[in-house]
Amino acid sequence: MGKTGNGSLDKIFDRVLKDIKPSDSEIADITYRVNELMGALASIVPKDVTLRVAGSMARGTNLKGTADVDIFMLFDKKMDREKAVKQGLEYGKALLKGRKGKFEIKYAEHPYLRLYLDSLGIKADIVPAFKIDDVSQMGTTVDRTPLHTEFINSNLSKRQRDEVRLLKYLLKAHGIYGAEVKTNGFSGYLCELMIHNYGSLMGFLQAASKFKLPVLIEPKSKRESDGSMASKRFNSQFVVIDPVDSDRNVAAGVSLESLGRLVIIAREFVQKPDIKLFYGHGFSDSNARKIVSNLSKEAGLDTFLIVSRVPDKSEDVIYPQLRKVSGQILRHLEQNGFNAYFVTQFISEREGIIFMAAPKQQIRSRMVRGPSAFIQGATAAFMKKHSKSLGFVMNGTDLYSLEKTDVATVEEALRNLPKAVLVHKDINLRNAKIFVNKVAPDYAILLYAELQRKIFI
Repeated sequence: MGKTGNGSLDKIFDRVLKDIKPSDSEIADITYRVNELMGALASIVPKDVTLRVAGSMARGTNLKGTADVDIFMLFDKKMDREKAVKQGLEYGKALLKGRKGKFEIKYAEHPYLRLYLDSLGIKADIVPAFKIDDVSQMGTTVDRTPLHTEFINSNLSKRQRDEVRLLKYLLKAHGIYGAEVKTNGFSGYLCELMIHNYGSLMGFLQAASKFKLPVLIEPKSKRESDGSMASKRFNSQFVVIDPVDSDRNVAAGVSLESLGRLVIIAREFVQKPDIKLFYGHGFSDSNARKIVSNLSKEAGLDTFLIVSRVPDKSEDVIYPQLRKVSGQILRHLEQNGFNAYFVTQFISEREGIIFMAAPKQQIRSRMVRGPSAFIQGATAAFMKKHSKSLGFVMNGTDLYSLEKTDVATVEEALRNLPKAVLVHKDINLRNAKIFVNKVAPDYAILLYAELQRKIFI
């Protein structure tokens, strides 16, 4: 690592690592707890079931205060899938006999167990899977996870594991760390592959600062190239081939927005390395309501908070629906002549919340685009359909109908949403609360966090 105007990169990175890297005692403590858990499980499962620890802790890339404890119960691949999953869940539940704790059934490709053991002070995911040597033997997609751990442990040095931590923390500070649907960012495994592929954090940031879409990265051979062919194959502009499964794009969940944010952050750090980039924008939650209200006062925007009840389901189920509803609301506004600057969504307990900001607008008419004047039948049909319009306007060859609007403001449009927008599978906006230019205290900090992610880079 070379020298910079702000001191050496080594000094910057080492200073951040002091804040984010688990201490030796923390690592020893969590290792002891995991070993206790593994020992308890080993006394329950049959000898032909192999136990493997996966996740960031097993790969030595976890951040301070966090440790993804994923324990895989690997069954013989000849075993029936349903039987293996059922037995795996029962073995996990058996850990609670005589111990204080609880469990939750979670779902990925198939059910798995999230276990909370009070006696060990630990949360662990117990995942039934099949024991395989390569992906050609896969019975379920989770079967390859232990192979990921083997690959990372065989290919990352101790220093590189620390640089993975730095990358995770940098992305987390800017709201793009995490593969869950809520974030659409970089998974821990993807961060590990980036450090492996480019050799270091600075190597990755230098490469990312120059990304041109579409991008293809192949960590197995440490190559980056034009992704035109891969883009068509995977239907993605950002393709990172899984080194243990050539048919999988590890970056499939990364949105173009998240990738764009990474590129901007990378350019900024490469041009002028600054430790402040690792700590976000330094805003304080105590000022959340003030900062949110300034959107209205200083930016001259109207803000709208739409709050509805949602069922107790995974965020990965609810978030896509919230985004879909948001898109439909935006189209409804556009159809009525309004526009919004941005929209975001979040979930608070059992409430789905859509926030949008729009310029102050009050309109009484709108222009509806029709066909070209040279298309006789279509022109006649359009003029007949809009016979009660205020008049017709030509713009080039296109005909427009000038019409009086049914709603004059964005608020009126939101309070008169069509049925197709109001009712969805898990979201019903019929009884939704709408807050205009005010944010209830309960929502202010959550909204503030979303706005940091949405409008600050």
